[in-house]
Amino acid sequence: MNVKPEGWAWAGRLAAFAGLFIGFGLVLGFAVAVIAGLPDADASLAIDLRSVAPVLLAACAATWLLAVGIDRRPLSALGLRGGSPGLAELGSGVLAGLAIVGAAILALAAPGWVSWSASAAPVLTGVKVSALLLAAAFTEELLFRGYPFRVLHVRFGPVPAVVATSVAFGLMHGANPGVTPLALVNLTLAGVLLGVAYWRSGSLWFVTGLHFGWNWVMAASGLPVSGLDVSISGLEAAVTGPVLWTGGAFGPEGALSITFVTALGTVWLWRVAGSRSRAGSRLSTTAGSPGADGSLDARG
Repeated sequence: MNVKPEGWAWAGRLAAFAGLFIGFGLVLGFAVAVIAGLPDADASLAIDLRSVAPVLLAACAATWLLAVGIDRRPLSALGLRGGSPGLAELGSGVLAGLAIVGAAILALAAPGWVSWSASAAPVLTGVKVSALLLAAAFTEELLFRGYPFRVLHVRFGPVPAVVATSVAFGLMHGANPGVTPLALVNLTLAGVLLGVAYWRSGSLWFVTGLHFGWNWVMAASGLPVSGLDVSISGLEAAVTGPVLWTGGAFGPEGALSITFVTALGTVWLWRVAGSRSRAGSRLSTTAGSPGADGSLDARG
């Protein structure tokens, strides 16, 4: 099969992004370990600054170097608008995430499959973990719905971009504690929901807020987040319903209930995110223009 060299430039950009991310991550991870005095890792700790900061900074550096330094496009081409518009998009995304997963949790509480008891919880700990959840959500969105999604979108179109990044997003969680085949399916579907929201809204801030709100409401309800014990409130959840519907130790993302809610949420976001997208912010569905080699093309 004869393929023009320029037809594979998109693959080179994705490889460059992955290489830069891994390289920066290793260097920054080592630096953080040295600064922290090489403390022993706490295996029970799901998320902390030492694990999140290097990955976040590496994702930011790789994105900036390729989007701004190589492709010569502003970060707004990825949907990272500054000022009050960006904050508004982030906030509306948080509300959407709270609504979607909150509906799933209420559906579990209605038949008594999940109940709660109160306990003391340090406020500062909740604030700290919430900030880390936001940083983790932004990191994952940079890695899956940021530059890589945009390269695939411009080269192949929106549907292949959504499918490819969603599968990768689901597989990334394959090593999480207690993961099940249904959980992997649900996380892949969550990737579809996030990809559709990004495609239709054109805002990486909106999708970051959506991702954060999704995780935060589970953590605030005392439920596991993708199999991880992330507590940010004084609520302790007791799960007694069938694992197929509650997700058991993995949390709601391992449950059939979240499958239906994610599907409905994707349809809802298709309409809502598309209608709220301001002129010029929705990602272009044209993949064969001057940017067909995979470079950023903000004109869509």
